[in-house]
Amino acid sequence: MRLKALASLPLFALLTSCYYLQSTSIPIKTIHYTQSAEQADKSARQLMVLLPGIGDRAGVFDKNGVIDAIHTDNPNMDVIAVDAHFKYYEARSIIDRLRQDIIKPALDAGYGAIYLGGTSLGGFGSLLYLKQHPNDIDKIFILAPYLGDEQDYNYLLENTAAPQVPRDVNLWPWLTQLPGETKNKIYLAYGINDKFAIPNGLLAKQLPPEHTVTQAGKHNWKTWAQLWPRLLEKPKMLAD
Repeated sequence: MRLKALASLPLFALLTSCYYLQSTSIPIKTIHYTQSAEQADKSARQLMVLLPGIGDRAGVFDKNGVIDAIHTDNPNMDVIAVDAHFKYYEARSIIDRLRQDIIKPALDAGYGAIYLGGTSLGGFGSLLYLKQHPNDIDKIFILAPYLGDEQDYNYLLENTAAPQVPRDVNLWPWLTQLPGETKNKIYLAYGINDKFAIPNGLLAKQLPPEHTVTQAGKHNWKTWAQLWPRLLEKPKMLAD
């Protein structure tokens, strides 16, 4: 995948040189939040893998109450927050690192279910992983995901033909043809004043209506911290 288009994002210009110059270490750095020290039977447990947005680090989820929200409602869920910074996307290695360093070991360990969650760029990464390895993941929870440039989805707004040769970073040819099984794995949340609200709204139209949560708010953690608990409740509400 080629992610040069991300460099045009307004937020990209705000990155510090220290953040942008981080190395793509192998294995990728992670923070583990394990519910119990004794996990002889992982088949009874679940794993949530969290991917941060551009400019954020793995610890941002704990700082904003996401880890507590997950553990409050899901006592059998372990969490791994991943330091999946922009350089992994630019180097086209993010999916390989996630699979080799985190997802495959978790599958081999016998976890009963594995979920992905992400904000902004992390939401984009979650969708990329689901697209390439759909059988690895039970559900993804994405908040205000980056979904490409306007040229990638304008045809949906204008009701015109799709571009003949989509850019390789463009997820929309896949998003508009999701099989039912894949649609049911995607849970989406975003603020209605978010800078990505238009493409997020287009994605919402591809999903079951009950899989989307919205509220007033912009593209920031003030909004996302409120949306996370509501999004995590969705599968339970639908199961009742």
